[in-house]
Amino acid sequence: MSRVNISTLFPFLRVKISEICSSNDGKLTLIKVQPDQRYKPVCSGCDREVDRVHSVHTRAIRDMPMSGSTVIIYYTHRIVRCPVCALKVERHNFIRPYARVTNRMAAYVHSLCQSMTISAVSRHTGLGWDQIKRIDKAELKKKYDRVSLEDVDILCIDEISIKKHHHYLTVLADQETGRVLTVIKTRSYEKVAAYLQSLPRAVREQIKAVAMDMWDPYIKAFTQWCPQAAIVFDPFHVISAFSRVIDKIRAEQYRKADAAGKELMKRSRFLLLKNPQNVKKSRRPQLKAILENNQLLAQVYMLKDYLKRLWHYRYRKSAAKFLNYWCSLAEETGHRLLINFAKTLKNHIHGILNHCKYPINTARLEGINNKIKVIKRTAFGYRDLEYFKLKIIQSTIK
Repeated sequence: MSRVNISTLFPFLRVKISEICSSNDGKLTLIKVQPDQRYKPVCSGCDREVDRVHSVHTRAIRDMPMSGSTVIIYYTHRIVRCPVCALKVERHNFIRPYARVTNRMAAYVHSLCQSMTISAVSRHTGLGWDQIKRIDKAELKKKYDRVSLEDVDILCIDEISIKKHHHYLTVLADQETGRVLTVIKTRSYEKVAAYLQSLPRAVREQIKAVAMDMWDPYIKAFTQWCPQAAIVFDPFHVISAFSRVIDKIRAEQYRKADAAGKELMKRSRFLLLKNPQNVKKSRRPQLKAILENNQLLAQVYMLKDYLKRLWHYRYRKSAAKFLNYWCSLAEETGHRLLINFAKTLKNHIHGILNHCKYPINTARLEGINNKIKVIKRTAFGYRDLEYFKLKIIQSTIK
């Protein structure tokens, strides 16, 4: 091996480079680093200088590649006997205690993981995929383990399905910026309430409003721990809930219809759920025929379009008057599903009317949910939920 002087590329404090050598083909560079005896070792637990050294060890660590050459540092470090922390490895500015890569190599790996899969980073750097994951997770935890909520006053909360058979994550985000604040395993009251309880009281009291769907565990958790926050039900989820009612009524009417009626209603599921302006011209005659031949379907189709007007109101009394009128129209049909849905709206009227003061929704979270699906699909899933949570938070912080 030929000897070269590149010590200026390694500005490590409190150590000295005793030897630098590289292979003849330039693909491997070895560097020996030893403690500088002019300085006392520093305890990595309490950052105090100590006099007593328990033992000396050498291990190989990876550093940043240099001109296509893999750089390996033979790092000699001391185990110190601290009067406060007992036995601890000494602290250095270029490596964390017990790490197998330098700090700048860890930062490099972390930057690659923002746009590459773990497997791709592993192939690129030559490190194992499990080591890549540990490095990236450690860097993410330093940045995002506890996201600050000091400047947050309006929230949105929603769930996302991560597996079949009702496996959900609850995502809580800043309504203003779309920044994910936390990801909670499951959508249960206990987990959401535990998170809210963990927040400082001042943070909880500054929350003015939160957008959500009509999911009772979310309502209960925020009512208990953020009683001053206005709960605002998302218009999309309300309309979506009514669309499910329409679908059930359509299926019921199809079963009751004669042969001609069944033929007319075939392939009409999404036809009844679409907005009138989105119906293709070729399908409009079928829609018109269905509404003319089935009074109940015509009523629910009209009610669906009419319900959307509720969120155009900006005065609470006017919105309440319209909502009560809509519910009376639904109840006059005499159909149990429409009567039950009107009852649901009345039971949640406070959260619906809060939209007049806080015209917010969970649309930001729908976009975030798409990001989450891409993150999960790119990695072919995550077994480490904490790591998945950190990757989600990272993706929404600019």
